[in-house]
Amino acid sequence: MNKKKIIGMSIITIMFIVSLIIGYNIQNSRKNLESNDLSVVNENKYNKNDVDKDDIDKNDNSSNNENKSNAESKKEINAQVYGEVKNPGVYSLSNGQRIKDLVDKAGGFTENADCFSVNGAKKLNDGDDIQVKSKNQKNAQINNNGSGSVDSNSSSSSDDKIDINSATEDEIVSKKIPGIGKGLADKIVKFRESNGGKINSEKDMEKAIGPTRGKKIMDYIEIN
Repeated sequence: MNKKKIIGMSIITIMFIVSLIIGYNIQNSRKNLESNDLSVVNENKYNKNDVDKDDIDKNDNSSNNENKSNAESKKEINAQVYGEVKNPGVYSLSNGQRIKDLVDKAGGFTENADCFSVNGAKKLNDGDDIQVKSKNQKNAQINNNGSGSVDSNSSSSSDDKIDINSATEDEIVSKKIPGIGKGLADKIVKFRESNGGKINSEKDMEKAIGPTRGKKIMDYIEIN
């Protein structure tokens, strides 16, 4: 009887120990699973933070580029147009505007303008100097050498020079002086009238149409 009790107690003890071992293993397994779940959550959190940071950086770069582009477009430039436009002069425009915009600001082409002597689609740069040639200039270039090119810097002979104090506006225009269209011819005539009916010197010409063109025109005119 005692032997049976001892065996029974031994079995119970062994089962208790086995239960403890199984319980311990189950508890460790749960802890490992919880630890792994936490690691996955943290990893996902870090990855999300990295993605958010990349998105923020991209948005910042995009915003900076947009601000830079807006600043460039708001930048003001100055360009000059002369020749066959209604109001020759220097005009302020926004950066990125084109020759057509400059011509429009100058009142558009005159009736005698060769509209294709300039590329209206070309973008302007600060300090550009645009000449709109006349139809007469175009025809003269073709008649001179058939190639459409002429040396605008060559001086006229004395027989070809025009008396600037007796010439009318139309006569000045028809003379096809490089850079002198209807608008500048009108300025010359009006200055002459306001100056006692006479242009007396190169300085008077510079006052009438500006220093640069005033000097250039002297090769094509006579002052009598």
